[in-house]
Amino acid sequence: MPNPSFLPPETDHQRLQEIWEDSLAMQYLMPLAGNYLPWSGYALRPSGLVQILNTILIRKHLSIVECGGGVSTLYIARLFRRNGLQGKLHCIENNLDWLNLLQDALAREELTTYVQLIHAPLEPCELALDNGEWYDRQKIRHQLPASKTIDCLLVDGPPAYREDIQYSRFPAVPFFQSQLAPHSTIILDDINRRGEQEVLTRWQTLLNVSFDPSIGNVAIAHL
Repeated sequence: MPNPSFLPPETDHQRLQEIWEDSLAMQYLMPLAGNYLPWSGYALRPSGLVQILNTILIRKHLSIVECGGGVSTLYIARLFRRNGLQGKLHCIENNLDWLNLLQDALAREELTTYVQLIHAPLEPCELALDNGEWYDRQKIRHQLPASKTIDCLLVDGPPAYREDIQYSRFPAVPFFQSQLAPHSTIILDDINRRGEQEVLTRWQTLLNVSFDPSIGNVAIAHL
């Protein structure tokens, strides 16, 4: 854990707690380490990623849809391989350059059999709040039919870091709701932000479930 004397004066107890949680999580993630993929400020916190991997393994989720690819894509694929699981991750990404980078990273580690990458640019969507955009649903349906059952829905995209796009992740649940298995799990990242908190409130009403906030700024609900 970093020495508090090197932290800026405005750092409070909560920030110190987050640093400790993420430092510990990185140790837990070491058995699944592999080639490096850029881990930016927009990526899942390590402690949040550990909660997701724990959920997938404990609940035996083998059919996963991920909105927004990143380091989690590689870690989930590694989890499947390391534990001998015949799982499949369907990863939806709007940024083609980033998707190609993910494809190369998966290929280098021979993980492509565990992941289906779906390029779906953003477009206006009537399911969105405030006339917003979401992924191209026809592109999704072309590779992920409505008959496909989903064990776990992980929502970390599209980007929602600005006020004008803060509700961009809402359509994920109404779009995939009919495909969710009876004992499925829904996970939302970045719940420290106001936009995601509003999305959670609306999802809870729509599904009649409660989301439990976890460490790492993720919220988890089991149906």
